[in-house]
Amino acid sequence: MRGREAEMSDPAAAPPRRRNWLLIVSLCLNVVLVALIVTAILRAPSRPAAIGGGGVLAPRSIMAALPDAAGPIQKVIDAHTAKLRELRLASVRARRDAFRVLASPDYTPDKLAAALEAVRAADTALEAESIAMMRDSLATLSPADRRKIVDRVRSRSWWFRRFRPRPD
Repeated sequence: MRGREAEMSDPAAAPPRRRNWLLIVSLCLNVVLVALIVTAILRAPSRPAAIGGGGVLAPRSIMAALPDAAGPIQKVIDAHTAKLRELRLASVRARRDAFRVLASPDYTPDKLAAALEAVRAADTALEAESIAMMRDSLATLSPADRRKIVDRVRSRSWWFRRFRPRPD
């Protein structure tokens, strides 16, 4: 026992300083990681699911790139908004119904297959309407505006577009 106490009080037996620094750095990185995760969780529900957003050829992206074309594109968005909201709601309902079938006591694979087919049909209808809105908004552009959009998309890498959009 006496030898053990002598080892613990001996400064030469202390852990190296490098290990202490690594532990401190690791702790700081963990704190930053937790803060990022909490921020992402808190911001996720507040993300706007704006009709016409998402993607380089989405109507809202085109409006941001070409402010002069915003009026006609906004009319296209307004014309499709009611239908898209209805289809989004139908898609959510179809998923909820599929989950209910999966959780029901009288589950059968055939019932689940039918429910999942309803999900596929709802998603297909939503996607078709979204593409129709994109097509209609692109149809409002002049040839020069279409060329600007194409040049803008080609001139940047996906990384640059994702994190650092540049104003023209």
